[in-house]
Amino acid sequence: MEKNKNGLVAFALLGLAAGTAAYYLLGTEDGKRQLDRANEGVKSLTKSIKDLSKKEAKRAAKFAKSAKEDLENLKDKAKEAGKQALDSASDKAQQWSNRASEAANQAGNKADDVIAEAKSEINKA
Repeated sequence: MEKNKNGLVAFALLGLAAGTAAYYLLGTEDGKRQLDRANEGVKSLTKSIKDLSKKEAKRAAKFAKSAKEDLENLKDKAKEAGKQALDSASDKAQQWSNRASEAANQAGNKADDVIAEAKSEINKA
């Protein structure tokens, strides 16, 4: 029973304190001014947070755009490097093919010379 009585007293005191604060803030000129100042402070804080959020959003968008441009540049460089490597490999393959063709022609010419010389020797004999 005493526990309930203490709880009821505490609840009554809390209600009295809340009522007194409400009367002070709403019923007196000084309280109204303080309440207005508090409201202005909350509005100002809210505006500051919104402005900061917009500013940070713009910064984030700018950073994302820059990162995208960097990625595109990197992709272009990679494509160009790959193209250069392919061109270089193609040039080397062409050089080797030309050398092989020259060697085959020289070997064919030598074979023709050997055959012609052999025929000449046979005809002399």
